[in-house]
Amino acid sequence: MNRRVIVLFIIGLLILAALGGLLFYLSGKQQEDMQDLQTTLQIRKVLDEAVISPAAAYDNNSIWYFNSEGRLFKSNTDGSNLSEYPLPSLPSGSLKQVLWPKAGSDFIAVANSSGQTAKYYYNSANKVFTNLANNIQWVDWLPDGKRIAYIWQSDDKKTQSLVVSNADGTVFKTVTPVFWPDLALKASPDGKTVLMYRTNIVGDVNKIYAANLETGQVITLVDTGKSTSAKWLESGNFIFAKDSKIYYFDVLNKTATDLKISTSLDKVSVDSVSKNLYAAIPNSENTSDSFIKINLVNHASENYFSPSSDIRVKNTMLVGNTVYYIDARDNKLYMLSR
Repeated sequence: MNRRVIVLFIIGLLILAALGGLLFYLSGKQQEDMQDLQTTLQIRKVLDEAVISPAAAYDNNSIWYFNSEGRLFKSNTDGSNLSEYPLPSLPSGSLKQVLWPKAGSDFIAVANSSGQTAKYYYNSANKVFTNLANNIQWVDWLPDGKRIAYIWQSDDKKTQSLVVSNADGTVFKTVTPVFWPDLALKASPDGKTVLMYRTNIVGDVNKIYAANLETGQVITLVDTGKSTSAKWLESGNFIFAKDSKIYYFDVLNKTATDLKISTSLDKVSVDSVSKNLYAAIPNSENTSDSFIKINLVNHASENYFSPSSDIRVKNTMLVGNTVYYIDARDNKLYMLSR
């Protein structure tokens, strides 16, 4: 009997030793995989000039961008095969930003004109710019690429409304009156809802609202903290920045999850299936950024890329699953390339 117990004890020790060895191997393999990822990813400059509002083509095979002179270019995703698409001059002002639609080839140019913000709709079929009224305080494309949603402020600046119209401002529909003219709008992937939040924040609380574009009903989704920006995901949920942290909002359950990263939303991109989030995180001295990756299903995070030299990331975007960003020091486009 004692001999049997001893044999079983020895067998148990062997099993534990084997499991320990397996766990040690898997742990080492995971570390090697992370090291391989770090060593194979590298920073590559895509375009050798400052860019404005770069965007991936719908097939992810090319990149469109404007240069500092307001000229439109297209290149392959690695920056090769560069070609210019001639445009008429802006009616006035210098280009600051371009709002690209989810579908179609039209766009809205935002310019600085005599110290004021001017907006111009470009019709790619007719190759003409149309001035959008100065009453339009904020604008966002609806997903059909033909209509826009915006905040319209009255000439006397006493009232404002949420409005939907054609992209050139014609055939408009007033959805509902709103309290503030400084509301930012973010249209949902299905085009039925817009998120709204104030851009001129007063106090320690800045709420995020959702407005139904069909019924005009407005509800509050986020009612605590100082929310500063929001971005829809293709899943119909969204991420938002509040008190310098990034949160994931489940629209169906109306719950917000702290992703435990401190950064700004322009340094965050999410893939087309709303599974993986990539974010540039400043270091403790705020002298450089590194990238992390978060699984939005289980919220597990991992180090994605730590540069060997300082980088200052802004305006990240994904082309397929490749991370692109503008370096704030030279406004040129870079990618994390293998």
